[in-house]
This record gives sequence, C-alpha cells and structure tokens, in this order.
Amino acid sequence: MAGEYILIVDDEKEIGELLTMYLTREGFTSTLACTGAEAIEMARHHSPDLIILDVFLPDIDGHEVCRRLRTFTESPILFLSCKDTEIDKIIGLSIGADDYISKPFSPNELMARVKVNLRRSRRTLQAELSKEPTQFVSPSLTLNKIRHEAYLHNQPITLSAKEFQLLSFFMSHPKQVFSVDHILEQLWGYDFQSDTKTVKVHIGNLRKKIEDDPSNPKIITTLRGVGYRFEEHAALV
Repeated sequence: MAGEYILIVDDEKEIGELLTMYLTREGFTSTLACTGAEAIEMARHHSPDLIILDVFLPDIDGHEVCRRLRTFTESPILFLSCKDTEIDKIIGLSIGADDYISKPFSPNELMARVKVNLRRSRRTLQAELSKEPTQFVSPSLTLNKIRHEAYLHNQPITLSAKEFQLLSFFMSHPKQVFSVDHILEQLWGYDFQSDTKTVKVHIGNLRKKIEDDPSNPKIITTLRGVGYRFEEHAALV
C-alpha cells in the first residue's frame, strides 16, 4: 500500500496540510488541489489511486466534481463534508462516491477508510487480471468482471464501482442471507455501526437499476431484521 498516490481536494489549507501529514506518515504520496477544476485536471493527468473530495469548493460543487471524475476514473472517491445528515450521505453515494466522512473527522478512522478502499480497489484489479472465470450469469443478469460490464435482460446497464462490487458479491452467494454489518465488513473492509446506512443507500441505488419495481424488489430481497438475499440462481462461467 505504501507509495500509492492520493489526491486531496479541499480549499481549507489547514485541512489539506493535516491530511497530507497523516497520509505521509502512512507512506502515501499526496497532492493537494484547492479547486474543483484543478482536481479534475490533476485526476485526468496523474491517475490517483484514491481521491479525498470536499463537498464545498470555491468554483465547482463537490458533487459535480464527483460526477465529472466518474466519467473517466474508477478510483475510490471519499467525500469529506461538514454536513452529516442522511440525505447528504445519500446524495454523495448516489452520484458515485465510495465513502462519506464527516468533519470534524478522526484521523485514525480516515486513514482506516483510505486503506480499506485502496485494498478493495486492488482486489478488484487483481480479479480482472486473473485467469479465473469472471462472468456471473443469472436468469435476469449478466456481470462481466473483466470488462466491468453489466446486463439486465441482455440490455447494458451502467453501475458505479461500488454497485458493481455489491452485485458481484450477491451473485457469488445466491440464496444466502447477509446482514448489513456483514456486507459492510466484506465490501468496505470495516464495521462502523454508524455507517450501516451506506450499505442501504447503495442497495437502494442498485435496486433502481435492476428491479422492475424497486419498491417491491424480487431480485435482491429484504428479510426484515435479518438482512438481504439474492433470489436468483447464479453461476460463474
């Protein structure tokens, strides 16, 4: 993990310097961008392994920056914001962010999230490079992990990186029930109780893309008080 490149996007100099200090201590290389336009330019030309993105920027709203970044990079994006309401997290995760961290933040928690998101990203890349079968097929869905393509009834659908990981996880364990805490641990690499909403938001977004009626899901169902289950039979081919 040491030596991986992190792009920090924050117009508050003190926050940027603090993040740089902690990342350097952990062995990361980092660069600070103070505007959205600068961040997009840096990300396009330097391909960061992970991006820490403040929501409030002086030129372009952080949400819009995230949308533009997602047009050319799948690197993990961690939103950093002084807003901590459920709707703020839902918006951030819905537009392609992988994680959401509230200010003021715990440096130790932030470093933990940086590391697990990088670890997850590396595992995804390793899976793509492996020679093992990488296409999941179910009656409704086809998921190609090498080309990062998803199809619903043979029609292509667009999934964010985290939605793709989530669907891959479910299709690799059909008919099994998983709690929110277990999914958080498996896909995000940590188990902070306060972040269970993160899983629910991503599942909600995924359902909007694969269910005929997201309010009455048939593919990924909820067992109230227990967890979630992928209802179709799926095979790796």
